[in-house]
Amino acid sequence: MTPQRAGRGYRSPVERPTPWERLRRVDPLVWDSLLAAAVLAVSVVGATAARHAPSPSRPPVGAEGYLLLLLGCVPLVVRRRRPLVTLVAVLAAAVALSWVVEGFDLGLAVAVAVYSAAAHLTRDRFARLAAPTSVVAVVACQTLGYPGSNWVEVAIATTFSAGLPMLIGRIGFNRRRRISIDRERAAADAVVQERARIARELHDIVAHAMSVMVVQAGAARTVVDDDPEAARAAIGRIEETGRDGLTEMRRLIGILKGSGDGVDLAPQPGLDRLGPLLDSIRGTGVPVESVTRGEPRPLPAGVDLAAYRFVQEALTNVVKHAGAASARVSLEWAPDALVVEVADDGRGGLADRASAGHGLVGMRERIALYGGSLDAGPRAGGGFVVRARLPDGAPTR
Repeated sequence: MTPQRAGRGYRSPVERPTPWERLRRVDPLVWDSLLAAAVLAVSVVGATAARHAPSPSRPPVGAEGYLLLLLGCVPLVVRRRRPLVTLVAVLAAAVALSWVVEGFDLGLAVAVAVYSAAAHLTRDRFARLAAPTSVVAVVACQTLGYPGSNWVEVAIATTFSAGLPMLIGRIGFNRRRRISIDRERAAADAVVQERARIARELHDIVAHAMSVMVVQAGAARTVVDDDPEAARAAIGRIEETGRDGLTEMRRLIGILKGSGDGVDLAPQPGLDRLGPLLDSIRGTGVPVESVTRGEPRPLPAGVDLAAYRFVQEALTNVVKHAGAASARVSLEWAPDALVVEVADDGRGGLADRASAGHGLVGMRERIALYGGSLDAGPRAGGGFVVRARLPDGAPTR
């Protein structure tokens, strides 16, 4: 696909994040500060309303009550960074407020603190410290703040102030843990898949280079006495093929080691490098012709590399298993796919070609990675043909 060019009025998605992405980039401390302010505002409104209906046995909400409200809401600012400290501070302020002011409590702040502890503490710390402390503190608040409460009212208050926030918090904790585990597994799977891909790359490179070098060495040995010039040319091709293979091996081994120092980061080969590949095969004495049908077009990098490696592996198998045969590489540009075919007229049936080890299996896996299909089998009249169909789209798995 031809990439869209940046012009007047064009902005890439990276330059224009969505409103949701902007919100997600905000520091969580800011959101927690806003939450603490909102809880404090609601609590102050409630305290002001309670001031107009004080209990005859307890004084109305005074300065000390508002101070305890402030002390009970401010710790919510660090509820995610210090959940246990926040919980203890809020519960202490809530118990003190219930002791000072009858008929009023810090229920909302307590619920937020209990939820935060349940959502961010490990199971061990939550079960041993946070959960029992929360239940005891809520029962104390209900008993002190509402002296006439019976056990049913205490149980209901405990359920809504501690039980439900605990349940919701643990659900959130478990969900985040599952997401984290899934991400770790996905990362591990990606590493395994990448190493498998690199192993296939190494096989393709080594098998192709070694096959060409063996054939060229045999040709040089045959003509070294009668045609020294041809022997020197064959030796030169052996040197060039070996050098190219070593370069590719160093690059891939450097990736496997995880070190970028001295690693050749040149682009992977694609169909634009098909000409030199065919020339290297012709240098082994196997005539190769290339046929193109349809209008060539740019391919995604992965599809382009897969098509090149498919042709490389198929031609390597021709050199190793087909004998003194000719080969033909056909590229058919269908509307939604590229069909690549490599056919030869040499000897050897399906059983002979299947003995190539990683060859056919590796090709099939590589093609399937991009949603394509591969067929291989003997040709009518002799020879062998492998055909791959590669959609133009991105990988499907």
